[in-house]
Amino acid sequence: MNHDESTRQPVDNAVREGMEVTRHMAETAARAAAGMFGRDVTIIDLTELVSYTDYFVVASAETERQMRRIVEEVIDNMREEGYRPRSRNYEEGSVWISLDFLDVVVHIFTDEGRDYYRLEALWRAAPQEKWVEE
Repeated sequence: MNHDESTRQPVDNAVREGMEVTRHMAETAARAAAGMFGRDVTIIDLTELVSYTDYFVVASAETERQMRRIVEEVIDNMREEGYRPRSRNYEEGSVWISLDFLDVVVHIFTDEGRDYYRLEALWRAAPQEKWVEE
């Protein structure tokens, strides 16, 4: 075994562990959104397309009030797992709230906002998975 082979494996393990952590983050956010009546929850895998994040989690709510409640549920569940948002973007009356957890960005829309911004269509080249609770 040459030196390159012996040093490559720990890096591969670290990368694999990092990928498992970010996937867990995305699933935690998706589960929380769906559990608080978030609709059409979707995980978009961006790991092969961009360097600034690994996943988008997208969900809809009927009203702005429901949208805010879903956001609070996501934040609470993520904090329980040890993940804290780096930023929260929201303006009163907005149709879109985003939570940036660095490796996972959560987007909660009103139905109208989701139809307007169409993130799934924008990122159609990325693998997408509808969240279904098991």
